[in-house]
Parts: sequence; structure tokens; C-alpha cells
Amino acid sequence: MPEIGDDLPPGERPMVAVVRAVPGHEEQLAAAIATLTAAVRREPGCREFRSFSDVANPGVFYLYEIYASTDAFRAHLKTAHVAHFFTELARHSTTDATALVQLAELQVS
Repeated sequence: MPEIGDDLPPGERPMVAVVRAVPGHEEQLAAAIATLTAAVRREPGCREFRSFSDVANPGVFYLYEIYASTDAFRAHLKTAHVAHFFTELARHSTTDATALVQLAELQVS
């Protein structure tokens, strides 16, 4: 599971993860991501969860996530569907929790 520090900016919690399939496991990983996507979208603290496949690199997936707050993201990590996804991730991906990148939105004037 990702480590969530107390130093994240307040407010909405945007992030992105890059997930790479083990060769030959692309379909299994895509199915696990699709299942996760549907479940996370039903979480009360989820503002947005979108999953993408890389057109130029089959087997590479991008997960774009926004949670209402850091606490909403912490609650997300405690769900059964996330625990199941991490089990699938270990089976079908070369990626671990370090693939998750916390984002801070640039202020535009």
C-alpha cells in the first residue's frame, strides 16, 4: 500500500499511477483495473477515477484519481476492493505502490 504522509496540500487529493503489466498478463491486469475503476467511482470521497491504456505501449495503464481530501484517500486505501486490486497487481504487474504520484495543481492567474 502507498505511504500517505501528513505533508500533502489541503483540499482535493489528485494523483496518477502508471501501471505496467507482466508480459502476457495485459488482459488480466486490464480486467482488474476495470473492476477497480467501477468500485472506486462508487466511493463517497471519490471525485474522479479514470483509467487509460497507453495506445503506443500495450500493457501500460494510467490511473487518474481525485479524492475529496487526504482522509478520503486514506479511507479508499482501506476498502476491500483496493486490497483485492493490490493482490491482482502483485500477480499481473511489474508495478508496486511507488507508481502512485501525488499531484499539486499549479495555480494559474
